Amino acid sequence: MDEEFLSEGRVPSLQKLLYVVLGLAAVLVVVAPILALGGDGAGAVVVLVIAAAYALMAWLSLRAVKERSPSARRTIVLTAAVVIVLSVLLVGILIGPLTVICGVGLLIVTFAPEREPK
Repeated sequence: MDEEFLSEGRVPSLQKLLYVVLGLAAVLVVVAPILALGGDGAGAVVVLVIAAAYALMAWLSLRAVKERSPSARRTIVLTAAVVIVLSVLLVGILIGPLTVICGVGLLIVTFAPEREPK
């Protein structure tokens, strides 16, 4: 089943979405000092922790996909769940909705049936 999951058509989409999660983590790293300079030190720490979690989960998922690991599907679902849940904390800085969209996109690509080639 995992071989079917990591088909040639699905892998590029998953990789692109996981790179987007890494990009969002980078954006959060840039946002954290801005929050700290604005006087919200606690918010900056929370944003940095979320950025680290996003980066770690996306990196683990990318590695699993590239290695065609049997646990790739579980790792991607866990990554999507972490992204969606932690997005709740980011709603105040307006990046939360973007991260939710990315997490839902990962779930859709993961659970959607493979399209038949034309």
